[in-house]
Amino acid sequence: MEELFFPDAAQRADILEPGKVSRKVKARGGRMMLVEVSFAAGARGAEHEHPHEQTSYCLAGEFDFTIGDQTRRLEPGDSVYIPAGRRHGTLCLAEGRLLDAFTPQREDFLR
Repeated sequence: MEELFFPDAAQRADILEPGKVSRKVKARGGRMMLVEVSFAAGARGAEHEHPHEQTSYCLAGEFDFTIGDQTRRLEPGDSVYIPAGRRHGTLCLAEGRLLDAFTPQREDFLR
């Protein structure tokens, strides 16, 4: 049976950098995936690229977000779109959380 509901308490957080960065898959199905990433102030989401389209929504905190050669400040309520294959990364300026959506799903997050 396909999973349609994703209670937060049933989802595990993956610690990427202890005390700095963690992520939790919030929901997934079909070609979509929703992931919450928590950052401590000063933590980085290292620059990288992947074949997935991505949107990021700032839930809390303050981030300097770079896509290619453009850097912009993200604050709560701000969003960004990252085309597939585009290099991107972020620096967290004030403790915060991003809600990332990917298509297709990030299979590497499920291993």
